[in-house]
Amino acid sequence: MRAPVLVATDLDRTLVHSARAAGPPGAAPVVRLEQRRGVVTAQLTHRAAALLAELDRRALWVPATTRTVAEYRRLDLEGRLGVAPRCVVCANGGVLLVDGEPDGDWAAVVRDRLAPAAPIGEVGTVLARHLDRLDGAGPVRDADGCFLVVRAGRSAGWSAGWLEDLAGECATRGWRVVVHGDKVHVLPVALTKGAAVAEVRGRTGARRVVAAGDSPLDADVLEAADAGIQPVDGRLHGAGRRFAHVAVTAAAGLAAGEEIAAWLVAQVGGDGG
Repeated sequence: MRAPVLVATDLDRTLVHSARAAGPPGAAPVVRLEQRRGVVTAQLTHRAAALLAELDRRALWVPATTRTVAEYRRLDLEGRLGVAPRCVVCANGGVLLVDGEPDGDWAAVVRDRLAPAAPIGEVGTVLARHLDRLDGAGPVRDADGCFLVVRAGRSAGWSAGWLEDLAGECATRGWRVVVHGDKVHVLPVALTKGAAVAEVRGRTGARRVVAAGDSPLDADVLEAADAGIQPVDGRLHGAGRRFAHVAVTAAAGLAAGEEIAAWLVAQVGGDGG
């Protein structure tokens, strides 16, 4: 599994987009990867799909997502795009899939890294107490036992003060709070995509890492990469986060996903394999 170039990418709002995040309707045909309750929650253009297949042939493509294992598998990249990445980072680095199965060695590393933090049950109790102050927040989801996430947009009534209070209580327990869109993620400080990507780099001996991502949860991967790209409509860009070695797309939505895929293939060039 040795590869000279490792390409670590976020999925949602980076390479694939929901109908809501797709941007203005375009003429480009799309591949639908996921649909829930009649609404498309993950899609990409046919050209982006072809580019990702090319990327997977030329380099070690490592999807790095906050999706749980089940949520990632629901995309069925092998069936729909004809690609089956050897390594996949799920649950924000909490799970490393190797040839489709959770890697036991990495699971042991994660347990050791998270041991100093409060257990997820304790933090879940803290989160529930804070959510009681809101109106209409969604149910709390346990992401593969690694972190908690809840839909609690501004319409639920949370304020900067509410977020600060929650973050403060979580910080004393070794956890952090990250807001992405209408989702509030509560994660152990030591749980990062970057650590899992670094593990894959060490195992494969990749001499170069190229990355793509849109959210604060992708920042460590982008920062550690040799080169990267982020979408202009991403949360990172909106927050003013810039890295000298990270490009920014000209396009947004589905078009940005296609632009990112093309940029990644160009970065790999003929060095992959």
